[in-house]
Amino acid sequence: MHSLPEQVETLGLMAAHESAIAELYEEYAARFAEHATFFRELAAEEKEHARLIVSFADDVKRHVVQVDPDRFSSISILESVDNVRRRVKDAQSRHGPSLVNALSVCADLENTMIERRYFDVIQGDGPELVELLRALETDSEAHRDKVRQALARAHEAAAQD
Repeated sequence: MHSLPEQVETLGLMAAHESAIAELYEEYAARFAEHATFFRELAAEEKEHARLIVSFADDVKRHVVQVDPDRFSSISILESVDNVRRRVKDAQSRHGPSLVNALSVCADLENTMIERRYFDVIQGDGPELVELLRALETDSEAHRDKVRQALARAHEAAAQD
């Protein structure tokens, strides 16, 4: 079993990742006013994910929840956070991404989290934990589906222009 500090550090990195994604979605909301509500809703849900991840730290300290720091290295999580932050800077630039490109970035982020089973890092037997982890996974799948639908509409609109 990994040390408590290692487990808590992993949670902190995961929460930072969720927060960075929320920041990106907020930036997209500012850039694409006609889609601001869509992006702000996604951002709010990512912020809630970050809050929930941080809340697991108390459960780790009480030995109710375990975190597997080996599932994703700290370096890979930090690299992903850096990648998202570069996307934020790109979105802030004068010649930032088109709506289609922004939605493609969102789709890639959401797909990656689902494919890599991001929340499997957190483990435990309690029914509340199992339900919460299932809800986080379901939220990620819903994000992916919403983004895919929005991306399809954006492609259609771009083709008509």
